Order: sequence, then C-alpha cells, then structure tokens
Amino acid sequence: MKKNLLIVFIAVAAICFGHQAKAQGKPTATSGPVTVNINLTDAISITLGADPTVNFNYTTAADYAASKTVEKASHFTVVSNKPYDLTVAATGAFTPAGGPALNIVTVTVPAATANGGTPVANVPLSTTAAALVNNSTASTGAVYTVDYTISNPASLLNLAGSAYSTTVTYTATQR
Repeated sequence: MKKNLLIVFIAVAAICFGHQAKAQGKPTATSGPVTVNINLTDAISITLGADPTVNFNYTTAADYAASKTVEKASHFTVVSNKPYDLTVAATGAFTPAGGPALNIVTVTVPAATANGGTPVANVPLSTTAAALVNNSTASTGAVYTVDYTISNPASLLNLAGSAYSTTVTYTATQR
C-alpha cells in the first residue's frame, strides 16, 4: 500500500510539474533599440487661384463717379510650417506710359481670411513691398481672399481709353 501511495504521489507530482512547464508559454525574443527620426525643413509656398487676373472695367459715366472694389475669392493659398508675414508689391508702373499712379489701387485681405494674422487695410500699390498681413499662423493650406479697390476714380479722368496694366507679386516670409 505504501508502494501504491508512493506511485500515486509521484504521478500527481509529475502531472503538476508538467502543467507548470506548459504555463511558461512560448519563447520570445526582443530586438535592440530602434531609432525613429523626423527630419524637418522649413517650407513655404504660395499658389495662385484659378483666375488671378484683376479687371477694373470703366464702361459708363457712372463707373467714374464711385469707388469700385474687385473681390478675388480664393485668390491664393499659402502653405507654411511656421508663422509668416505677407507683403504685396507691384513690379512697375502701369503701362502704357502715362497711365494712372500705382497707388490708385489699394489691396486688403479681409480679416476673416487672414489665417489668424493681422491684416493691414487699404495697402496702396507701390514698387516697394508693403505689409499686407502680419503674423499668420502656420498652415497646410490657408486660402486668402483679396479685395482690390479704387476708391477715388477721379485720377482716371483725362486718360486715353486703353487697358493699363501692372504686375503684382505677393511674398510670404516665415517669421
């Protein structure tokens, strides 16, 4: 009987150790440390909208008697990974020669589209870059509306009938 009891004890012990060995699970391996880098470069761009041309049409006598604003919705889009400032400048005088002075046209970005920046109202066109919006926030696609205004068309009087043109350039500079 002692022998049978010893055999039962050994059998129970073997079963317990067998279950304990199975409870240890599958073998695992761990890699060494892995470095993950995010390499950033400052980036900024301006993309003009589909129809960037601004046309002031003076075809009737009434057109010469009141101010006129041409709103260019979605005029351009700025992408910048840092805050930035916007400036505007004309590349030269209106052509053909003898046309109106550049400053007859003023440019404004409405506050609603200033991308968190501070817009400067009624910026007269000049060949010197002038602040248009200060401290806009970083963005993956800030869309700007621009209002072009001729508030006093009196200086258009006595000009020959023609299309007077200049080129305007917008510059975005990161802060």
